[in-house]
Amino acid sequence: GQTIGWDAVPLEKLLRDGTQLPDDVPYFIDNGARTLGQAEMWFGGGRGARNAVVVLFGSGVGACLVTPEVEHGRAVEWGHLTVRVRGRRCRCGALGCLEAYAGAESLLDRWREQGGDVPEGADEETALTAMLAGAYPAEGREADPVAVAVLEETAEYVGAGLSDLINLFQPERILIGGWAGLQLGTRFLPAVRLHAASYSLRHPAHKVTIDLGRLGPDAVTVGAAILPLADFFAHGGRRAEPAPEAPSASLPTAVAERVPH
Repeated sequence: GQTIGWDAVPLEKLLRDGTQLPDDVPYFIDNGARTLGQAEMWFGGGRGARNAVVVLFGSGVGACLVTPEVEHGRAVEWGHLTVRVRGRRCRCGALGCLEAYAGAESLLDRWREQGGDVPEGADEETALTAMLAGAYPAEGREADPVAVAVLEETAEYVGAGLSDLINLFQPERILIGGWAGLQLGTRFLPAVRLHAASYSLRHPAHKVTIDLGRLGPDAVTVGAAILPLADFFAHGGRRAEPAPEAPSASLPTAVAERVPH
């Protein structure tokens, strides 16, 4: 887990040591973008699509690619595409990643660096709420120009990043989920669509729709919860056959005793 500083962490062992589950119970450990994609394809906005990309927009960004060849989805490190040469350092350590400009963490950092009034000690979700309130204030109040500028720039980076997915994979649908993506929501979406179209090839851009996910902020967890069910269906919807029992140790002895010498 490069972005959180994990290197050779025995995650399954830590989970097993902390629970009372028997050793023969399997664990399903997967990327959050893929579990989001799993949920949206089964129950949400991806139903019926053969080619889709489901984007996770949270503290960072990621994506799940679904094609006929990868029907259950495959996580792609979309957040670590290079969008700016010699750009900002990403939390993964590389320069110019999309995540360094488009994740909620970097969005709030840029607002703070440019003089934005980020609430002291607030978590990311609360701080992003404050930023949106500043950019889109109640009637009669002036908008925070710094918040507006950062959000507009972020929408362009997200749109440009989506254009790479459109040009490479030509999906019929793109769904944006994750707590930050849903919080930015419908105000953010028109600008993202506009920039995605302007950075993409015309033909694939005209074939794709870009919308918000339909399952809310808990969709990643919903997708994780159905991983065992997806595995069950992938193996034909049958329980695993029990291993054949070894012959009794006394059987050869009993047979030998009955054979005349």
